[in-house]
Amino acid sequence: MADILTQLQTCLDQLATQFYATLCYLTTYHDNIPATPPPTTTTPSAAPLLAKIPKNASTPPVPASAPQAAQSQSQASPPPPDSTNPPGQGQNADNQQQQNADGTAEGLPAPDSPATFAARQRELARDLVIKEQQIEYLISVLPGIDSSEAEQERRIRELEGELRVVEGVREERRRELGALRRRLEGVLGVVERGIYSRG
Repeated sequence: MADILTQLQTCLDQLATQFYATLCYLTTYHDNIPATPPPTTTTPSAAPLLAKIPKNASTPPVPASAPQAAQSQSQASPPPPDSTNPPGQGQNADNQQQQNADGTAEGLPAPDSPATFAARQRELARDLVIKEQQIEYLISVLPGIDSSEAEQERRIRELEGELRVVEGVREERRRELGALRRRLEGVLGVVERGIYSRG
C-alpha cells in the first residue's frame, strides 16, 4: 500500500480525469437546447453574443456581428482550391462541412434522451462527490497544522518502537522456523537411512 501522499496524488489525478470525462460526456450527448430563451433586447454594455459554435469546432468563437464581415471578406477573395478533391467535387465537400457544422452528419453521436441524460448526469456527479470525499479523508489523515512538530516526532518514535517489537517477533519466528527445518531434515534423514538399509 502506498503512502498517503501518493494515494492523494493518485486521487487528484483520477478526479481530474473524471472532470474531463464528465465535461466530454455533457458536451457530446447534450441536446443543445437552450434552458432559457435568449433575450430579445440587447444592452450596449453587454458582451456581444457569440455565433453558434458547432461541435468539435477548431476555430475560435466569433461575435454574432462578425459573420457579415467574414462573408464580405470571403466574397472578395475566393477560397483556395482544395487539392484533395477532384474538380467538380468542391460543392459536395462544402455541403458535407455544412452538415457537420449543423451536427446532422454521420459520425456524431445522437443526443441521449432527457431521462438517460439526467440519470447519467446524476451518476457522474455522484462519482465526483465520492472521489472528492476520498480526497478529503486522505487530507484529514495527514498530520496537519493542529499537530506540532514535537507531537509528530513523538508519533514517529512510537511507530519505530512498534516496528522494533514486530521485527523482534519476526526474527524469533525465523529462528523457530530454522529449528523446525533442522528437525524435519533429521527425521527425513533417519527415514531415508531406514528405507535404504532394509533393501
